Amino acid sequence: MTIVQEIASGFGIPNFNVLLPEIIVLTTAILAFVLELFTKNRNILLITSVLGLSLATLSTLTITEGDVTLFGLYIVDSFSLVFKFFLLISTILIIINLQSYVDSKKTSYGEYYYLILFSLLGMMIMVSSPNLVSFYIGLELMSVSIYILVGLWRKDYKSKEGAFKYLIIGGAGTAVISYAIALLYGKTGSFDFARIFNEVQDKADVGLTAGLVLLILGLALKASAVPLHFWTPDAYEAAPTPITAFLASISKVATYALILRVMVEAFPLVNSIWSYAWAILAAASMIVGNIIALRQKNVKRMLAYSSIAHTGYILAALASPNGMGFTALIFYSLVYMFMAIGGFIFLSAFEKDSRWTNDIDNFKGLAKKHPIMALFMLIYMFSMLGIPPTVGFMGKFGVFMALISSNVWWLAVVLVITSVISAGYYLRVVAYMYMYEPVIEGKFNLTISEKFTVGFLAIVVLILGIYPTVFWEISNILTSILVMNVGVR
Repeated sequence: MTIVQEIASGFGIPNFNVLLPEIIVLTTAILAFVLELFTKNRNILLITSVLGLSLATLSTLTITEGDVTLFGLYIVDSFSLVFKFFLLISTILIIINLQSYVDSKKTSYGEYYYLILFSLLGMMIMVSSPNLVSFYIGLELMSVSIYILVGLWRKDYKSKEGAFKYLIIGGAGTAVISYAIALLYGKTGSFDFARIFNEVQDKADVGLTAGLVLLILGLALKASAVPLHFWTPDAYEAAPTPITAFLASISKVATYALILRVMVEAFPLVNSIWSYAWAILAAASMIVGNIIALRQKNVKRMLAYSSIAHTGYILAALASPNGMGFTALIFYSLVYMFMAIGGFIFLSAFEKDSRWTNDIDNFKGLAKKHPIMALFMLIYMFSMLGIPPTVGFMGKFGVFMALISSNVWWLAVVLVITSVISAGYYLRVVAYMYMYEPVIEGKFNLTISEKFTVGFLAIVVLILGIYPTVFWEISNILTSILVMNVGVR
């Protein structure tokens, strides 16, 4: 440590070196906000956002030492840095496909860019939060920005309806989390995860149990777990499809990372409470999400219910509160992000044409007109279903093995049965593409960025499915880091 760093440490000045990704994203968001006031050229906002996100992504690779900074409210460790890296990369993939979509819908507004960046900043705060206060700030920054993004499609009434439902139900979730934080602070006298761990130990009295249950319910609502999922299908269907991709993948993965950090770092010794609670929520999400998805004819809405089912698959890993369960959750969270973004960007690419309504009939004969794109969609459907050699199979297999290792047989059975049920709607999309004659005449005009995003992510899904070892090992290392830091700070 240099003399300047020692002096700064003595005065309590934050370590800005480890905050570089957040500083770049915040600066880019403010710059996009200012530029939007003076120019109507959306390409300038697009380029500015992509350059800022690219710099932020590179900066995550330059941080070699972690730190707890901002007076103990913020932690930068390998766990948070890996999630930030993938959140940033995924946001770039969504932003490069946003402008062509909103132009086609004649709803191009500059607010999209800086709201996405502010929401992303909230997610970055979430995954680096070792404290109930900072996690609450990050969660609300993310949520408020997304409320606006969902309702920003000003010419569509459904957009307002979906945003309003999300706002009301999300606000209720915020209130529940606020009550939970109040109860936990009253019990432990601290907001810090490490101090909560030291105070709680294994004494689960009424106050602690009530606070923990409310916290789980609030976080489950943000993750769209059943029975707190009612905002999800309307918000997903009503939002501009690239924003739906952002909401269904990036925001949910950040929420999963937050849930894992809170449960592991603050409440590891009362896992008998939260593992059972997450098991119940996971089972309900798998059952309800898959069964309702079977009845959907709108593929965008079908994928919304599918995302609820995947929330169940991912959170089921918490029913196995050990290293294997945590590793399975991290692995599945990250790979699900690739599948969800690819599937929704596929829809947004075709939805630019007024003939495409996302109805299942639109997929008829698509393989004959766009064989490569149809192949990519087939890969996404197979991966979400869990068919080898796609990475979706490895994700579900990891969760299944974690449940078996903890003797949570009933939830493992639910996972298998509901996965079989999901074949009814995933394979229907594939069947319509390959087994019917086209019903829409002519080809669709797809941009290079759309073809690249859908193709690149499909290849990633296949490669990680064939060779998942490196990605699984990364997830295992992140789990080890998370567990070793319990009660240390």
